[in-house]
Amino acid sequence: MEYEEDLKKLESNVEKMLNSLDSAQGDKIKLQADVVRLEQDKKSLEEQVKRLKEEKKSIHQRVSGLLGVIEKWEKSALIEATPVPPTKVLGKESAEPVQGVLIGN
Repeated sequence: MEYEEDLKKLESNVEKMLNSLDSAQGDKIKLQADVVRLEQDKKSLEEQVKRLKEEKKSIHQRVSGLLGVIEKWEKSALIEATPVPPTKVLGKESAEPVQGVLIGN
């Protein structure tokens, strides 16, 4: 037969194509599994980012509250540390408040 060699080449090429198709289908299945896994990872990471943002907001609020308390304390400490100017009582200067002089302390 004069076409025997051509038929063998055709059969070989068809077999190679079918093997390539099988390999491509296997790759497709692996890639689809990867996509599913990556989508799950993405969802998990998005939830983690959301949780971390909420935690950051909470920490920010707590730190702001602490800073407010510290500022109040600093202001009150400054007021307490400010010396009271001496007052004049009956023509003389006294470091005592007027109430202490009137009561007799």
